[in-house]
Amino acid sequence: MINFTKKPLLNNDLPKEISKFITDELTNYIVIKDGHVLIKNLSESYEDVEIKMAEYSKDRLVYKQYGNLFETEDEALKYNYEETNSGLLIHVPKGFAVKDPLHVFYVQENEDLVNNTFIILETSSELNYFEYLYNMNPCHINFVSNSILKQNSKLNYTGISKLTAKAVATVNRNSYIKRYANAEYNVAEINDATIDSNTTIKLLEEYAVGTTKTVAITSLEQEARFTQLVEHKAPDTEGYIDNYGVSNNNSILVFEGIGKINKNMKRSIARQSNKGIVLGINSRLDANPLLLIDEFDVIASHGAAIGKMDDEQLYYLMSRGLTLKNAERLIISGFLSPVLKKLSTDELKEDFVLTVENKTL
Repeated sequence: MINFTKKPLLNNDLPKEISKFITDELTNYIVIKDGHVLIKNLSESYEDVEIKMAEYSKDRLVYKQYGNLFETEDEALKYNYEETNSGLLIHVPKGFAVKDPLHVFYVQENEDLVNNTFIILETSSELNYFEYLYNMNPCHINFVSNSILKQNSKLNYTGISKLTAKAVATVNRNSYIKRYANAEYNVAEINDATIDSNTTIKLLEEYAVGTTKTVAITSLEQEARFTQLVEHKAPDTEGYIDNYGVSNNNSILVFEGIGKINKNMKRSIARQSNKGIVLGINSRLDANPLLLIDEFDVIASHGAAIGKMDDEQLYYLMSRGLTLKNAERLIISGFLSPVLKKLSTDELKEDFVLTVENKTL
């Protein structure tokens, strides 16, 4: 059971960092600050989608069907469910495919942010969801999202966190995927915070497909850990993990990728790839790919390529007239493409690229 408590909003000011995104080019967006909706602008395409600030303790839809999801021994998750002060429920009805992305900006200003977002996709529905995490003042952030994908549904989930060095964050994104459903998670961690981020995908029924792609950039004295778990709990399922990292200055970046195929989950596919660039003399990037396989009739693979920027690539680009900085910028931009192509406006793309350049060059 979630205890949902929300304090009054002290002011309705929209941070400049967020207001620059609110242009005519951006459609279908919600700005939430300290658990309160500042702006909500949705087109007719979302007319039949239920979107509301959710007091989960009173929401029958969530607890009647999914209350068991909130039973956990994980301390960060338990704290989130007990101390939630910001929550959003998104419910897409059966057979309803929303092509236009939904943009949700989560903003912290006056207290620690403990957010819980719940996404439910009914049979044969589709949602493109984009989230942006931002803090204005020193804080702790405990962010949780849970998604339920019923048969033949599809979720495209894109997340960006742009937190300051004065934030300490724990992020848990969980997805539960049923027969013929498909979830793709694209997460970009371009913040300066100390962060522990976890993406967990459970493939619950046959022919479920789950993909998690993470782009992470660390700099200065930052420490960041990213764990991805894709668990096969049914036969004939597919799971993919792709990590892209850049570590600069004295920062520490760690990827923990886990592909788990349980016994009797025959004909399942688990693949994992880790790619990283170490820019600083004292920077560190660890990739720890792990396969836990308890069945013979499966396909599984993993790989990691971590090192400094390729001298041959730099030489080739510079021989074509690029400066060293521009050549480095071009190589790093290749790492960003999984997330960059998911951004829907020029303002979001420009902010993303500028932030990465400030952290790496």
